[in-house]
Amino acid sequence: MSLLKIFIIILLVLFPFGEILRFPLGNNIDLKPLDVVAVLLFFCSSAVYLKNKVFRKSLKWYYFLFPLIGLISLVINSYWLKPNELFTSFLYLLRWIAYLSVFFAVIQFDDTFKKKISNFLLIDGLIILIIGYVQYFLYPSLRNLYYLGWDEHLYRMFSSFLDPNFVGAFFVIYLFFIAGILFFNIKKFSRKKIVFYSILLFTTLLAIFLTYSRSTLLMLLVSGIAFFILLQRKKFIFFLIGTIVLFVIIISPFFYIENLDLFRINSSIARLETTQHAMRIIQNHPLIGVGFDSYRYAQLRYNFIQSNSQFPSHSASGVDVSLLFVLATTGIIGLLAYCYLWFNLFKNAQQGAKQNPYALIFLASSVGLFVNAVFNNSLFYAEIMFLMWIIAGLMMKKN
Repeated sequence: MSLLKIFIIILLVLFPFGEILRFPLGNNIDLKPLDVVAVLLFFCSSAVYLKNKVFRKSLKWYYFLFPLIGLISLVINSYWLKPNELFTSFLYLLRWIAYLSVFFAVIQFDDTFKKKISNFLLIDGLIILIIGYVQYFLYPSLRNLYYLGWDEHLYRMFSSFLDPNFVGAFFVIYLFFIAGILFFNIKKFSRKKIVFYSILLFTTLLAIFLTYSRSTLLMLLVSGIAFFILLQRKKFIFFLIGTIVLFVIIISPFFYIENLDLFRINSSIARLETTQHAMRIIQNHPLIGVGFDSYRYAQLRYNFIQSNSQFPSHSASGVDVSLLFVLATTGIIGLLAYCYLWFNLFKNAQQGAKQNPYALIFLASSVGLFVNAVFNNSLFYAEIMFLMWIIAGLMMKKN
């Protein structure tokens, strides 16, 4: 168990660096220390569960259904994949399972260590915020990294995630992580602590706005409505809506700048195109998909992308709509398994939302995240997966 704790701490130390610590190895494989440590955690947690019968009782069958179907889909589609493509696709599946093992590790920790994890997340978010503000004022564009497959994102906050949409989703989750802890402990906190959390809430909300991400604003609205309804503080919903409307009015004179225009259509057209590609693949592989995650190679097979492109693309391995990505790679069977997994997580969160701050945070964040995932593949973004599995583990009682 102590080894599991060490791996979790290392993951929490690496987490704020996001996509900065990313090393391309070729063949569309990027080495990320966060992924590597998560895989090590997977092997370690597997050994712990195999040795401990009591721990194994906390493992529900639906946790394993989706990755099992993902493996089966990959095996079935191996006939058209080259060996190196099959291996690369399997690494994506292994990564998903590795982040699931974060959940398995956290649910067995005692409350004292869970408190340490919560404090680590608070610090991690603060570091990502600081990186974001420094980047926003001193490094406002990723144009010089375009050759590595990153979009420009001029005048937008993208922090260490190098993408305003994904870091925006993180900021929303972090905002309600702070708010959930504050609301549940406001009578226990000192005045200084309340002031600190309040300042952190304000700076996080401002960071959300500075991403200029429409999907993030929509996630903020939906998560906020869910959060305040669950907390029975419905009057705060009007404050949240008013704040968002005020932000839109303030920045409206700058809509002539493409990246700041909340009604920009170029990115919307690009999303529609990737959705059409996904629907074409789904029509031809409705039952079990093209294999998790061989989507990049399916796109090459359909000539949706070119292998000899001058610049790589980080989005070629996925679809902007997360559930379409699941449907395209694992078919209807995989989609049902994936939705059933989330259904049970929602059910567990709903049962404890009134007494457990992490259940409240998970439930409110997840509702908004699924809305965000209609526009971005955020459900399968490594840092978002890691964060959500951590929070899901914190909300579960030790078996």
